[in-house]
Amino acid sequence: MNRFNALMERYFMPVAGKMAEQRHLKAVRDGIIATMPLLIIGSIFLIISSPPVESWAEFMKPYTSTLSIPVNATFGLLGLVAVFSIAYSLAKSYDMDELSAGVLSVATFFVATPLTEDGNIPLNLMGSEGLFIAIVLAIFTVEVFRFFENRNIIIRMPEGVPPSVWRAFTALIPGAVIIFIVWGVDLLLRNAFDLSLHGVVAAILRQPLEAMGASLWGAIIAIILIHLLWSFGIHGISVVASVMAPIWYSLTEQNVAAQQAGEELPYIIGQPFMAIWVTVGGSGMALALTILFVWRARSRHLKGLGRGSIWASFFNISEPIVFGAPIVMNPLLFIPFILAPLAVGLITYFSMSIGLVGEPYVIVPWTTPPPFSGILTTGDWRGGVLMTINIIVAMFIYYPFFRLYDKKLLEEEQANESVAPTKED
Repeated sequence: MNRFNALMERYFMPVAGKMAEQRHLKAVRDGIIATMPLLIIGSIFLIISSPPVESWAEFMKPYTSTLSIPVNATFGLLGLVAVFSIAYSLAKSYDMDELSAGVLSVATFFVATPLTEDGNIPLNLMGSEGLFIAIVLAIFTVEVFRFFENRNIIIRMPEGVPPSVWRAFTALIPGAVIIFIVWGVDLLLRNAFDLSLHGVVAAILRQPLEAMGASLWGAIIAIILIHLLWSFGIHGISVVASVMAPIWYSLTEQNVAAQQAGEELPYIIGQPFMAIWVTVGGSGMALALTILFVWRARSRHLKGLGRGSIWASFFNISEPIVFGAPIVMNPLLFIPFILAPLAVGLITYFSMSIGLVGEPYVIVPWTTPPPFSGILTTGDWRGGVLMTINIIVAMFIYYPFFRLYDKKLLEEEQANESVAPTKED
């Protein structure tokens, strides 16, 4: 392990470090971290409204619509908050007017968002489903704004004008051009292909997803695609499950019918396998990484994030970790984020195929914590043992990458502490 860590630090760390410090990736990282308070607050209400205990869930049914209000007001605004904060962070790195850039990026986000048939704003596109478009539009807005500013194609006000006034006039010309471009592209896509900018992402990904079925290779492709999309800020499970969920549920229903008839279960891949077994703690086997944050982290950021997110990960909510670490656009973490669920999926599949553990046929609430979810989905106590082993395997996969990232953050925190007294002086 020490030799592997040394090789990682010598060859991988310099490349990953340069990527992490790239201006645009850093802006995305810092912008997404700004959403952390919303995610943690939303996680509390999400667990209450979607409890893992059936009797508790039945009791909470009359209050679900009421509890969904704070959930939608937090998780449901992730993309909207991110488009502002990413543009703000990128503009700040260029020493531009951060507030104007953030406001303009929000306007472009709304221009690119299609309305529902009754003329309302679709809340799902304001959340994580709209995050990828939010990232693209935030960067586009700042870069076009910077293009106009560097060439002095802006309205300048005389000295003595209040900052709030000259700031508005400075953003007038570039802002109008930015909104016109996004609006024009959106109109072109709607008229030519009947698609919005958000719809383009789904359209590009839908065809390869529909080619996948119940095979192991199909599951492997789905696992990789889900987590690769998450790594770039796209809500992976929403995209993949929109096409694959009917197939997975159908396979599970056939397993249920076989179980009731006393026959051998025909499928391993199904809804429980994809929704429970390869996502312990949420996407990316996030519980394993959260445990490492709590147990082994030396940096204040990761230690505090782990302590604040461990309960959410226990109930399979990964957003605080995915966006808080962050994993999005972070080469030090998104590699194991993909490898861990892939390894766990293969271990689980082959363990079930040779009869070490029963095939999953019971659909349980997605918030059911491990290892109970492993026992309940299979009706086999060995499912809980295998799920525990899977978490440990995921921790080993994450560990060398986590250690490098934790060391990097610790050095940054110590460097900031050493220069803090100088600034005060």
